[in-house]
Amino acid sequence: MTTKILAPHYLRIEREMEADLASVWRALTDLHELRAWWAVPVVDFKGDLGGGFKLRYIGRDREDAFEYTTWDTNWRVGGRWTYNWLDGAVEEMLSIVEAKIGVRVTVEHAKFDSFGADAAKIFGYHKSETRARLERLQQWVEQRIPANMAQMPVV
Repeated sequence: MTTKILAPHYLRIEREMEADLASVWRALTDLHELRAWWAVPVVDFKGDLGGGFKLRYIGRDREDAFEYTTWDTNWRVGGRWTYNWLDGAVEEMLSIVEAKIGVRVTVEHAKFDSFGADAAKIFGYHKSETRARLERLQQWVEQRIPANMAQMPVV
């Protein structure tokens, strides 16, 4: 895994996975696959441009929303993260390319400055969350290990 940090303006994290491109794309864009490997419930899913999904944190009054602004099948998907617990929006671009052992997944984040004084806080959150997300994605596409063996039902 490689990481490029230009805090708090730009963050890029890459990870190579032993999986085919179609499997990784499906894991990133199919509701049932997302629910299997994401660590929190995925709700209100609509694939393709203008759609998106929300992450619902059980037991907390918190929701993260992602809106798709880029959808290039089997190559890249991008959009904007917004939060009900913090003002601002982070842009994210996720791309998949073939690599020696399978694929390389790259996640790039920008626009942390939209959070003003909270830019460093949200930058740190995305740095740790994106690393963990790529690890869960890798476990899912390589070994079909879900994020939580006892998945909680989505309510």
